[in-house]
Amino acid sequence: MPRAMKVQGIFISLLMGIAIQNVSAEQSRLSLIHEGTARSYQLYIPASYRLGKPMPLLIVLHGRSGSGQRMSQLTSFNSRADQFGFIVVYPEGVGKGWNYLHGIAGFKEQPNDSEFLLKITDEIKSEYGIDAERIYVAGISNGGFMAQRLACYAPDKIAAFASVAAGGYAAMPVDCKNSTPVNILYMHGTADSKVPWNGLGIEDANGNQQRVTMSIANSVKFWASRNQCSPNVNAREIPSQGNSPGTYVKVFSSKKCIENVEVVLYAIIGGGHNWPGVPDIISTSVAGRVNMDIHASDVIWSFFSGKSINRVKLLNILN
Repeated sequence: MPRAMKVQGIFISLLMGIAIQNVSAEQSRLSLIHEGTARSYQLYIPASYRLGKPMPLLIVLHGRSGSGQRMSQLTSFNSRADQFGFIVVYPEGVGKGWNYLHGIAGFKEQPNDSEFLLKITDEIKSEYGIDAERIYVAGISNGGFMAQRLACYAPDKIAAFASVAAGGYAAMPVDCKNSTPVNILYMHGTADSKVPWNGLGIEDANGNQQRVTMSIANSVKFWASRNQCSPNVNAREIPSQGNSPGTYVKVFSSKKCIENVEVVLYAIIGGGHNWPGVPDIISTSVAGRVNMDIHASDVIWSFFSGKSINRVKLLNILN
């Protein structure tokens, strides 16, 4: 074969390799500038990612004093990303926390963490093929409050939300004024000592009780009302596997909501402040009893995976 033909063949092979190659699975620490401050996030790209084939994006938010790396270890979402084919980002809050009350009267404006999360999303979309109709947000504790704030702030840009060990923030009924339907899942332990099931209040300087968090029941009712769901609720109990003494799981699902969105509560009866299915990572003094009949990451991805912004609109048209 003439040398010119060999070189041409090698060149074509290289181009084909670039076009169809899979990336190696890896988690990278990246940063961007937001409001003049360098902000970090951990990004995981599964080995199955291929150029030209957009994947869903899952945003996972750590709790107070947490980090992206620790949230990756706690949730094991990377292995689910490998199995089901999605990209995961673990953003990091300033001072290891999220300012989910940004701009609300009486609270500081910056950092605007809602805009930070949207900026990360745009940054990832500029580098990778992301299915813009299948972007999801999940968080635990302080990160769960942040997920709910984003559900109020940008419900038209995110297909579904999940809050673990975090009820609605007290200002949510006033702050969350737009009417865009929202898919949302709550997962909460009835014995959570950090974010109590019945809500949390504090006494102000004048001796008056100020609500900090809504009860879980009122949090779910808020979204069910906003989504105009039927008052009828489906209830079921997860079969016990016998390795979660003192806890069991009941699931409550709202029915017939507008645009076919869903509001779901996984009530961990006797459960504490933790990521169900994952023992021994959060200290026992904080976590309390961990239910092992479910794995929060599996439940959350199952809830997210079939949901997209376009699908919600299409089903509404067809019905």
